[in-house]
Amino acid sequence: MDKKCHEDQWNAASEAAMKWYGWGSPVGLTIFLIGMTLCALVIRYVITGF
Repeated sequence: MDKKCHEDQWNAASEAAMKWYGWGSPVGLTIFLIGMTLCALVIRYVITGF
């Protein structure tokens, strides 16, 4: 398999993956927002105490 063919396959797979769970998709955005919420809660508990 030549390098060009491998790069084309990788690019196609990357584009397909980003459509499903990239930051622009609903799934990726939901994961990002949940992660940010959890970080904010941890920081709040560290600062204010349990």
